[in-house]
Amino acid sequence: MKAQFEKEQSRSGEFQRQEDAFRDWISRDGSTGYPAVAERYHLYISLACPWASRTLIARKLLGLEQIIGLTVVDPVRDERGWAFRDPSSHSYGRTSAHEPFVSTDPINGFHFLAEAYELTDPNFDGRVTVPVL
Repeated sequence: MKAQFEKEQSRSGEFQRQEDAFRDWISRDGSTGYPAVAERYHLYISLACPWASRTLIARKLLGLEQIIGLTVVDPVRDERGWAFRDPSSHSYGRTSAHEPFVSTDPINGFHFLAEAYELTDPNFDGRVTVPVL
C-alpha cells in the first residue's frame, strides 16, 4: 500500500516521520519570543489525529477555550492535504452547539492548512501536519 504522500514513505515503502519544522515554546515571561497572552494563539486540529485530539483535551482541561481559538480541518485529507470546510454546507456538521466538527479558517481565510505553512516559510516542502498552534 502506498503512503498518502510521498514524503511519508521511504524508498523501501516504510512510513517515515518527518522532523518538526516549527517547534517553539510559549512562556509566561515571553523569554522564548512567544509570551502567554490571551487570544494571541489559535489551535488548528483534525479530529482524526490522536495527537491533535490530545491538544483539544488539554485545551479543555486547562480551561483555555476562551484564551486559545480553535479551527477544525476536515478529517479526511486529499492530495492537497488538510482542508477547511464550511460546517453549514458539509455533511459532517457540528459535534455539539459549541465545537464544530469542521470549520472555515476565521483567522486568514485559508482553504488549506498548507497555506499557513507557506505563509510562515515560503520554502517549506515538508508534510503539513496537525496540531498547529
